[in-house]
Amino acid sequence: MEDELDIIREVGSIASAQGSITLSEILGRKVNLLLPSVDIVSADIPRRTDMQRIGIAVICKISTGINGQAAFVLDEKNAFKLVSLSDKVSEEDKCPGALTEMGVSTIKEIGNIVISAYLGAIGAILRKVILFLPPTFVSGMLGEILNIIFSSSIADGTTLFIETVFEESQEKINGSFYLVLSQESVSDIRTVCKKMLEELKGK
Repeated sequence: MEDELDIIREVGSIASAQGSITLSEILGRKVNLLLPSVDIVSADIPRRTDMQRIGIAVICKISTGINGQAAFVLDEKNAFKLVSLSDKVSEEDKCPGALTEMGVSTIKEIGNIVISAYLGAIGAILRKVILFLPPTFVSGMLGEILNIIFSSSIADGTTLFIETVFEESQEKINGSFYLVLSQESVSDIRTVCKKMLEELKGK
């Protein structure tokens, strides 16, 4: 399992590089997308999360390539920090309190970038085109948001939990990325990872 996770972490490195370029273009400043930790867990709500905090999520159902859905999740504090990084957002939209229409649009765009970067990298190793439906924006208690993510996912699913960090010269913003996949899709990814490992060991 650990060797397979190493391959999946390498996928994260590829996604980070691509995501960083796109984020910097969208936000108008240098921002690095880091994906420092990856874990495979059962499709159940992670207990490491403080369920009482207010948060937001960008949720996308995957339509082709693999079976499942992806979600980008931030608590309220980090969401406002992330919006404040954008040079395209007015000072009024950057004030903590309630996300404005522009703030919501910015979060959706950033969530779309994170999801696209990671699914694009997975698609590259699987040699499949992975597409997803337009994102849905959800806000509320983190416990309720995670309930939505996991209750609407595949019954036999497995979750790839990935920590996300947005690193700017003066800020470090933490979030989470959940990729909830069917067992069949997880098996496909593991099979490809094993094959890649065998090829590496054979060299």
